[in-house]
Amino acid sequence: MTTYLFYPRRADGVSLTFIAESAEDDADAMELAAEIAAAHECTGVFVWEPAAGADGKDRFIGEVDRHGAGAWHEPETAIGAPATV
Repeated sequence: MTTYLFYPRRADGVSLTFIAESAEDDADAMELAAEIAAAHECTGVFVWEPAAGADGKDRFIGEVDRHGAGAWHEPETAIGAPATV
């Protein structure tokens, strides 16, 4: 299982904390993000996979809004996307 980082965000876009959880794959992580959004009453959740390779870069998976709609990041920019957190 891969560990993903979930950043619940407030209406102003600020994420004050993160949650680390394991998921089977990216799709499973996006489903978990929807559950986190509902449980924490936030407007959305950003999903990242922490750096696993020697390049030291995190991979942005996507974002889920409070109503469970997911927006996956484009694959060509997701791979090796630099961490902004």
